[in-house]
Amino acid sequence: PGLDIDPIYGGPEYETLTFFGTMCGVGDLKLLSKASADANMYGMDTISAGATIAWAMEAKSKGLLDDKGLGLAYGDGRSVLRAIEAIALRRGIGDLLAEGSLRAAKSIGQAAVDLTVTVKGQELPAHMPQVKRSLALVYAVNPFGADHQSSEHDSALRAKPGSLHHGRLQQLDIATALPTTDLSDAKVRFAYRSQCFYSALDTLGLCQFVWGPSWQLYGPNDTVELVRAGTGWDATMEELLTVGERRIAMMRAFNAREGMGKEADTLPKKLFQPLGGTGPTAGVALTTEEFERARDSYYQLAGCDPATGYPTRLKLTDLGLDWLADKVPAAH
Repeated sequence: PGLDIDPIYGGPEYETLTFFGTMCGVGDLKLLSKASADANMYGMDTISAGATIAWAMEAKSKGLLDDKGLGLAYGDGRSVLRAIEAIALRRGIGDLLAEGSLRAAKSIGQAAVDLTVTVKGQELPAHMPQVKRSLALVYAVNPFGADHQSSEHDSALRAKPGSLHHGRLQQLDIATALPTTDLSDAKVRFAYRSQCFYSALDTLGLCQFVWGPSWQLYGPNDTVELVRAGTGWDATMEELLTVGERRIAMMRAFNAREGMGKEADTLPKKLFQPLGGTGPTAGVALTTEEFERARDSYYQLAGCDPATGYPTRLKLTDLGLDWLADKVPAAH
C-alpha cells in the first residue's frame, strides 16, 4: 500500500538502487522504485540522499544520532521513504539531514564525522575506489568533490587489444593494460588524461553517455571531428585535452582563492580500511602511502604545488591564464 508510482519520474538506476537499497539494507524493488520516484519528484540527488540516510542509520545505531521519532533502521525500506520526505520538507530530523552527511555529522562531533564517506562535502558514488584505484585518486583531487563521471574507470583498461574500446583509449595514448588495483604513475597518467578529456566534454556540453574515451557511442577522434565541424577550428586532440585541462585548473584556482587545497584533496577514513565480507574483494585495502604517492604524481602532471595543491603560476601561464594567476595569491 502507498507504493503507487507515477511513471513520469522513471525507474531507479544503478546509483539509486545501491544507495537506497544496498547501503540501507533494502531489497524490495517496488519500494526502491518508490524511493527513486519520490527523490525525483522532490528534485533530490539520490547519491547524496541515500548516502546521508545510510550514514544516519549507522550514526543512530551507534547512539550518536537521535532521529526524533523517524524510526530509521537498516533494512526498513519504509523508513527510507519517510526520511526522503522529511529531508525534502526539512521536517524534524530531516532539517539536519538536508544539510548532507558531513555538515550533519559536524554538528554532532568527530565520532559522527568518522562515519561519513565524503570528499569536499560530496558523498562518494557507488564505485569501489579501493578496487578501482584511479577513482580513489580522482575522487580526492576533483575540484568539486567525489564524482564518478569526471574520469574514465579503471575497468576500461581491460579492453582487449584490437577492440573498439582499446582503440579509443589509444586515441588518448592511455591504453596500457593495468590491473584495477594498480596506482602506478602510468595509472595516474590514465586518470589525468581521461579527466582532461571528460572535462573537455563538460566544457562542450556533450553527454558522457554518448561521447567518451571508451565504451560510449562516439570516441575521442569523433569528438575532435565534431569540434572541427561545429566551430571551424582546426582542432587537434591535444588542444581538446588542453581545453579540459584549462577548466580543471580554473576550478582548482577558484578553490585556491578560497583557501582549499591539498588538505581537501584527501579521502575519508573508511576508504583506508580493508574491505569486509567474504567475496573476491575481501581484505582489499588502499594504503595512505600509496594514495599520497599517487596524489604527488597527479600534482606533478597537473602543475600543482606539491606542498599546497594549488595550481602554480607557471602552469596557469602555460594554459593562457595569466590573468587568473594574478588573482590567486597562492599561485605566486
